[in-house]
Amino acid sequence: MSKFRARPGLGQLAKCLLLAVCSVSPGLAAAAPWPDHPITLVIPFAPGGSADGLGRILADKMGQKLNQSIIVENRPGAATTIASSFVARAKPDGYTLYIGMMNLHGMDKVLYPGVTYDGIKSFTHINKLVSFPMVVVTRNDSPLKNFTDLIAKAKQEPGRVTHGSAGVGSSNHLAAVEFMRAAGVKLLNVPYKGGNPAAMATIAGDVDISFATPPTVMPLVSAGRIKALGLTSAQPSPLFPGIPSAAQAGLPGYDFQVWHGLYGPAGMDPAIVERLYEVSTAVLKDPEVTEKLRALGMTAEPSASVDEFNKFVRVVAKETAGLAAAAKADEQ
Repeated sequence: MSKFRARPGLGQLAKCLLLAVCSVSPGLAAAAPWPDHPITLVIPFAPGGSADGLGRILADKMGQKLNQSIIVENRPGAATTIASSFVARAKPDGYTLYIGMMNLHGMDKVLYPGVTYDGIKSFTHINKLVSFPMVVVTRNDSPLKNFTDLIAKAKQEPGRVTHGSAGVGSSNHLAAVEFMRAAGVKLLNVPYKGGNPAAMATIAGDVDISFATPPTVMPLVSAGRIKALGLTSAQPSPLFPGIPSAAQAGLPGYDFQVWHGLYGPAGMDPAIVERLYEVSTAVLKDPEVTEKLRALGMTAEPSASVDEFNKFVRVVAKETAGLAAAAKADEQ
């Protein structure tokens, strides 16, 4: 006769313990649905610029579709590298998103040797959002009327005509670098913490001109506070009536367009990435959003897929190598 006796209730106790472990262990329990708390959308510029205006529209509309708040967080400075570094180090959990642009893809590493992130490897590329030309502006009492006047002045005073920018490698600076290459002139870059401060410096006469984003300066142009010399695009745009294209203003062959994209840290869950792509695309196709963007001088241009945007940024990385070298040389 066996002397072994089962302890009463031991099996039931084991079941209870296993159930308790499953209820608290993330590895055993079902993951919480995303998003279950607010998302942060990082903007690399001060309030008032193109990325900020775009980001606030997206945060509002995407938040409604995701049934979750999206909080805009401005992290300006160092020509977007402060914000980019922050996002590259963030957890890839879908709760940190970013409005980025072309300088992210290799240009930052050329211009800022201390940058440790890689535009391709350190980020998740979700969707292209918008594109737009920039507007070259000057103070109202400036004798400059167009690009022809600007080029003539720059040739008469090499390196003395100043332009305000959001820093080395920013879209403002790159537009100026392309202008200098096309016109064969030298302008002096004066960096600020964003396009809006640069525009204010232009109005105040602290700098001669600024290559500005439409959301930053079009309200000022419409209000008569600042004068537009021309667009950085080769063709005129119906979004900017009365403002000549680069060719019409006196510089044929000059064509510089800016784009913004939606990013996150590298390693995000593909299902979350696809959801963000679908939601951002739906928002960009919303007629109300389209009109809001047009009012800011932007054209909605969502990618056909996440994969297409990934291919796009890799092409950009190759194409901007020459521009990065020119931008670096401009500061030497």
